[in-house]
Amino acid sequence: MMLNPVDRSLLRLLLYYVLLVAGTIVLARYVPAVRRAVSLEAEGPPPGMTAKELRKTLEEGGAATGEPAARPTPAAATALAMIGALALVIPVARVYMLTKQRQGYDPSVVQTVILLPVAVAGIVAVVQNSLVLAFSLAGLAAAVRFRNTLKDSKDAVYIFVAMGVGLAAGVQALALCFVMTVIYNISVVTLWALNVGDTYPDEPRPSFTGEFQIATALPAIRDVLLVDADAPAQPLVERMLERLTKSWRLLEQGSGTDGRVTLTYEVRLKKKTTRAALIDAIAREAAPHVATATFQAQPATA
Repeated sequence: MMLNPVDRSLLRLLLYYVLLVAGTIVLARYVPAVRRAVSLEAEGPPPGMTAKELRKTLEEGGAATGEPAARPTPAAATALAMIGALALVIPVARVYMLTKQRQGYDPSVVQTVILLPVAVAGIVAVVQNSLVLAFSLAGLAAAVRFRNTLKDSKDAVYIFVAMGVGLAAGVQALALCFVMTVIYNISVVTLWALNVGDTYPDEPRPSFTGEFQIATALPAIRDVLLVDADAPAQPLVERMLERLTKSWRLLEQGSGTDGRVTLTYEVRLKKKTTRAALIDAIAREAAPHVATATFQAQPATA
């Protein structure tokens, strides 16, 4: 079975997550740093240890038992945070491009969504254990101004998600990054597939979703299909209309040239069906009866 480009993109996205989870499980088995970064369990002080003892232990770089902690070096921890942020934000950028491919996505937003978490994760990994560095970074950030006007207000949500991924990755909470990106992508794809609230108008959608009717004050645009064919072609043409249109009705049947009939239909195309696709389907189904099939658009009557 051949899948359309939208379905293939969603399938690749699902496969990416499967491979990402499988690869992380393998790495977590052999690399303790990865195992800690993806752990869903919160670490706390052992029973009976006071806050003062815990603070002294952490300042000395040891574990709660007094043994040296098997923690990654700062460089390794920073690299792990930045790589994890990059791996988890790529699906978010892909969903952004997929849901706005016809409307036209902003390339700068795509690059920002990918690079911003990497930068934030690296910065957080540097300053999370130093109050002095944190205040220094705040002062530097206040002296630098970034100005960018987004074409679509919904794009700002992707920036917030990118910042959240970077912050979580910087504190070695990659499991939280994973949960965040999965839930966000599922939410966006669901809104896009069902077109809830006309969130993504005129965008191609997965073929496995149905049509979600949206009330609108504007009159629907219907198409007028003109078919010049032999009489036996009429049931074949109407079979294709049943399959590829939301609704249709025969407006007029007149006499054509060379003994043919001219059939005039008012049709409403499905979102995933184009005019050219319908004409090609009629030509294949009704050949050799159909001579010509053309469209003439007009507003629907009340």
